Amino acid sequence: HETNVLAEPSKALTGQESQRIDIKRKNKKKKKNKRRRRRKTFLFLIPIHSTARMGNCGSGNLTEEEKLARKRSRDIDSALKHHGRVIKDEIKILLLGPGESGKSTIFKQMKIIQLDGGYSTDELEEFRPIVYANILSQMRVLIENLEGLDDVDLPAELEAEADMIMDAEDPQDTFPDKYTASIEKLWKSNAIQAVYKKRDSHFQLNDSAQYFFDAVTRIGAPDYIPSQDDVLRARVRSTGIEEADFKFEDISFRMFDVGGQRSERRKWIHCFDAVTAVLFCVSLSGYDQMLREDESQNRMKEALLLFDEICNSPWFRDTSFILFLNKKDLFETKVKEVPLTVCFPNYSGGDNYEAACGFIEARFLEQNQAPHKIYVHFTCAIDTQNIEKIFAVVRKTLLENTMRETGIY
Repeated sequence: HETNVLAEPSKALTGQESQRIDIKRKNKKKKKNKRRRRRKTFLFLIPIHSTARMGNCGSGNLTEEEKLARKRSRDIDSALKHHGRVIKDEIKILLLGPGESGKSTIFKQMKIIQLDGGYSTDELEEFRPIVYANILSQMRVLIENLEGLDDVDLPAELEAEADMIMDAEDPQDTFPDKYTASIEKLWKSNAIQAVYKKRDSHFQLNDSAQYFFDAVTRIGAPDYIPSQDDVLRARVRSTGIEEADFKFEDISFRMFDVGGQRSERRKWIHCFDAVTAVLFCVSLSGYDQMLREDESQNRMKEALLLFDEICNSPWFRDTSFILFLNKKDLFETKVKEVPLTVCFPNYSGGDNYEAACGFIEARFLEQNQAPHKIYVHFTCAIDTQNIEKIFAVVRKTLLENTMRETGIY
């Protein structure tokens, strides 16, 4: 009978024999761990532009650019195999920014534009009561603020409609016909249109209010299922921390979305460890609005203060920073009606959209005192094509930075 000394060492072994057995054990464990790391290696397919021409499988006719691209791909594959790192486990994106800057909309867009992305019918139906609540709550805001307009009164025939909406309970499964009819009448009235024009400067209203009011007939149908556009515009105040993994052709990552209101920011610290990139969202159109939680503080000024704090935090000294100056569509319209000087008295570019964008971008970039670079993009979070195009650039930046920082390339 032969004794398995690695599994069951003999008590009678000498010191030298015991030492040899320990060495064998360590070597065996190293080999086992090495095999595990090899199995976990994640290989990326780096696109090479026209590296093989039709009818030519060799490299004789490749241009210098194509040869460099092929060599770079081989070097990266070799480095990945050599280091045995899993890039997808390395990339962690943190979505930060003040409330109502578009963070949660960006988070929803990631689900749509990722590989095999989108919302299932069941997932879309979960947003039905949220859409219903958005319509009713925002019409109530308009009705309540009618009292602040001295020269505008709701017609007597609409008083009953307004009272019904004010007392209505948020429906879950279907939107009652009487609610649909009342919302349509109220929205078309001169009184409600007049108070709607006072939004932002006099009271807070969701950016998506007009979108849902205009679509109330479709939404009030018995067989209504929210569309992806409805989902992107449905407003739910973010609380706590939401996280999800997203997979694209060239990269995979985990994204964290946290509430932007001041009361939620104390929770951010739990997400700060090992962050690959911070994606900071700002609402361009918020330059004439106040915070919901503090109506003495301008939203744009709050965003600048928060960006300064986060950008120069020791936690993110060597972290990639991506700045999304969001709601560019609303900003382009608003800057022609409300001068940017209401927020920045020293601005001298008038109602020129490009000049206004450049001025705001410069105000944010000058906050950065850290060694990291700030990558700036002007976005419209509800525009899927816009986000898809911009995020392709962001993914390339993240991939290159992560590989550089981990020593893979």
